[in-house]
Amino acid sequence: MQTVVISGTSRGIGKELVLIFAQAGYQVYALSRNAALVNAYADGHPNIEALAVDINDWEKASADIKEVVTSIDILIHNAATFINKPFKEMKPADMQAVYHTNVMAPYFLSQALVDIMPAKSQILAISSVGGVGGSMKFPGLSVYSSSKGALNIIVECLAEELREQQIFVNALALGSSETEMFKAAFPDLSAASQPQDMAQYIYNFAKNSVPLVNGKTFSISSQNP
Repeated sequence: MQTVVISGTSRGIGKELVLIFAQAGYQVYALSRNAALVNAYADGHPNIEALAVDINDWEKASADIKEVVTSIDILIHNAATFINKPFKEMKPADMQAVYHTNVMAPYFLSQALVDIMPAKSQILAISSVGGVGGSMKFPGLSVYSSSKGALNIIVECLAEELREQQIFVNALALGSSETEMFKAAFPDLSAASQPQDMAQYIYNFAKNSVPLVNGKTFSISSQNP
């Protein structure tokens, strides 16, 4: 049985990922600040274990994970934070909060966990198409989109750093999906996909990408640009 660790699993795409991987026979460790929310939808599934951790405290989070997990085949960085605020109103604390969760936490949590990841395991970052150069940009999302752009570059760098260990690192830059985050950003728009559809795509990628691709960011969107 392969092991997958997923962050940001209380709702949305993260929740759907937990269920899809568990139903496919993986042992799933679902990271959430509120493990009760995971346990509520897991409904006693034997392949799901909720871990109450805050990835922003990556030292404690990684220590808590290692208490129960001895090997990780797939590490999915799905957790993210979001601020929608005009450029002239953005504060340093806003940027620090977003970058702490969206950039620093995946970086340092990966750093702490790679020593229990075997050859041909993978790190998969869930990014945003807003962080891809040349894609459509929106007012108020400068900090969020740029944080995802930084995450995409980190993926390229870590793929090289971890090449000798045969740990594969990629990112999926998602387009719109009907999540609470999307509704907060675009209350008057309809998303192009449902969370379960995005989760199924992510699952298929994680299952089939190694060892074919490494250090890549793929835009998963029906819109152009």
